[in-house]
Amino acid sequence: MANDLADLTVRGIKTATTSAAELYEFGEPKPYAGEYNIILNGNQKPVCITRTTVVETIPYDLVSAEHAYHEGEGDRSLGYWRKVHEPFFKQEYAQMGQNFHEKIPCICEVFEVVYSGTD
Repeated sequence: MANDLADLTVRGIKTATTSAAELYEFGEPKPYAGEYNIILNGNQKPVCITRTTVVETIPYDLVSAEHAYHEGEGDRSLGYWRKVHEPFFKQEYAQMGQNFHEKIPCICEVFEVVYSGTD
């Protein structure tokens, strides 16, 4: 999956991502606009650098079809986004001893590729 997501990012199809805000309470700093990230493929090799341009916290059940489209995965629909994100979030919450529900706060990020190995 990491290879697919990295490829979508390098190609400019994936320009957004979503994470569960509450899980950041366990150590990792929350994302912020202006932040740079090195995107790795499945072999842990860097493929590009992104810069976060927008960060919003939105309840899971209010994540928009537009945001799902910009995540670039599957058929890019909100239905597909929910089909893959709900089991992922349920697993993440369970690992932290918490329960997923449709009002969990999600951090929705928009980013742009600022450098790739193809540049």
